[in-house]
Amino acid sequence: MSKHVLIKGMLASLAFVMSAAVLAQDSSDSDDVLAQAKAKGKLVACADPYDFPYSARDATPPGFDIGILTELAKRGGMKLEMYWADTGTRGGMSRALRNSMMKGRCDIFSGVADNGDDDILMGKLAFTDPYLGVGYILVVQDKAKDMTSIDQVAAAKIKIGVPMSTPIDDWLFEKGIARELYPDNPRIMRGMANGEIDAALVWSTVLPQAKSKYPDATFKMANGYVPAEGQHWNLKYLVRKRDTSMIKFINEGIKELLDDGKIKEIVESYGVPFYPPFPS
Repeated sequence: MSKHVLIKGMLASLAFVMSAAVLAQDSSDSDDVLAQAKAKGKLVACADPYDFPYSARDATPPGFDIGILTELAKRGGMKLEMYWADTGTRGGMSRALRNSMMKGRCDIFSGVADNGDDDILMGKLAFTDPYLGVGYILVVQDKAKDMTSIDQVAAAKIKIGVPMSTPIDDWLFEKGIARELYPDNPRIMRGMANGEIDAALVWSTVLPQAKSKYPDATFKMANGYVPAEGQHWNLKYLVRKRDTSMIKFINEGIKELLDDGKIKEIVESYGVPFYPPFPS
């Protein structure tokens, strides 16, 4: 056997061994993420630091998403560790995901509404099962205080405050229902506090913040109100698609915490109306 043939054979063998080692490492990284998290005793999650009542950095309490994640971590004998990813900067959610989950800085991203747009998954992420329903709720006061539906408010010819250029604004316009337009949800609630309107449709997490800001205001959610079809969405977590053990763990935890009422307890402790996940 020539010297060149021997060297080529040795190099080929070395390349094979190195390739196998890399594949083994990739497999470990992808298949044992949950085991690694349990071994370290911590579940690392990403959330927006400026999104109360969902999540907030250095706040007490820290937001219902953080509370739910803490309970999920406890199920695996872990503590929760946060990596904060601001979704409000240029690039929004996509940039936040690229700078956090896609760089391995966390194993789960919280509070993501599944609106049917799979672009957010970037081919590498997957949604968990839903853990909470959110949507537009009817808020009433004064002339509308005893009304429980949009139809009742419309029949009484009471204008409904809505954030302009949103799906709910478009829905009211198409139905021919009188509306009062505002730039955003906080200004709607300021308008209610100032007596400009007696009814509004706002995002379900807005009400507790408004009550805190305007403690003397009398507005409230209409009794028993449930967002109608097309006016509600489900919140889910994002996990890397390859992390199948983590997805299974989170889905099992969501079911358990929904079944025993823990998610409901946490959400309502923030003054946010609890809706179980809506049927898809």
